[in-house]
This record gives sequence, C-alpha cells and structure tokens, in this order.
Amino acid sequence: MKMEANIKPNRLFAPQLVGLVSSIDKNGRPNVATLAWITSVSADPPLVSIAVGSTRYTHGCIIHSKEFVLNLPTIDILKEVQLAGSISGRDVDKFKETGLTPVSSIALKTPGVEQCAAHLECKVIDMKEAGDHTLFIGKVVATVCNVEAIRDGVLDISRIKPIMHLGGTLFTTAGEIVDSKNY
Repeated sequence: MKMEANIKPNRLFAPQLVGLVSSIDKNGRPNVATLAWITSVSADPPLVSIAVGSTRYTHGCIIHSKEFVLNLPTIDILKEVQLAGSISGRDVDKFKETGLTPVSSIALKTPGVEQCAAHLECKVIDMKEAGDHTLFIGKVVATVCNVEAIRDGVLDISRIKPIMHLGGTLFTTAGEIVDSKNY
C-alpha cells in the first residue's frame, strides 16, 4: 500500500553523492563548501551542474570568479566534510578551520582540496535561478584523479568509499559494485 508521504522531496532520491566545492572570493581567498546537489549534464562537452543556495557565501564567490572546483571527498574525511557544511566562509577560513589543504589547480586560480580522491576544475558557462538556489553549469576544463580511484574506466567505490548524503547529519558510503549484466 502507498500513501502520501511526509518527506521532503529532495530527500526522497537519496543518497546523493557529496562534493566539496572550492571557490575563491573577490580578494582571492579560497573557500570550501559541502554540496550534495551535483549532477553531470553533458558528456560532450563535459558539463556539470551544482546547486548553491543564493544566500550562501560560496554563491557569491562563484558569481565573482566564474569558476569552481568540484572535489570528491571520501568517508575518511567525513568530519571535515560535515564541518565545512556547517560553518560559513564569511566568518572563518574554512580550509584552516577544517584542516583541509588547498592544492593548486591545473587550469584555474581556484584551488582543489588535497584530501579528495578527484577534482573537476570547472569554468562557469551558465547560471539559472531555481527557487532558493542557483544552478551553476560548469564546463570541466581539467580532471585530476588519484590513480587508485579509477578501475576499468569507472570510479572504484569499493576502494575509495565516496560520501553520500541521506539528509541532515546522516551519511552513508558505497562498497559494492554490481554489473547489471550479471544481476
């Protein structure tokens, strides 16, 4: 039996892969934020979309710089990821506060996050207002990845254990890879 559910619609299709989005402010100061509203929107050219709340400090940073780095954190830095999502870069240096390390990018001024398994360096090519968020469409201009993060051309989730958000302070990770041809 099904009935109307008392659940936020954005939490129904969970878990959602978590990213750390790094950006720079108008003074060139790096910032890092936790996001779970991330999706690929094109393979050719490679485009990703992130949804950032319009009141968030990160929103202003990306508006100003027109670039961001989408970093893939793993479960071993969950505490840092949670902290990055619960404090504002307006008030503190989030890299310093979380203990995360900024690392130079290949193609952007914005740094990546050293502790992450992979980084997509993105130039903003479009922005769309969507309710209380802005969708930033970024063209991937460089991809950096730990060698052990990829196996047979896909993310090796059993090895790197990416973080997935369930809602609130609840997270999970993945460990099993299933080939639908054998299921």
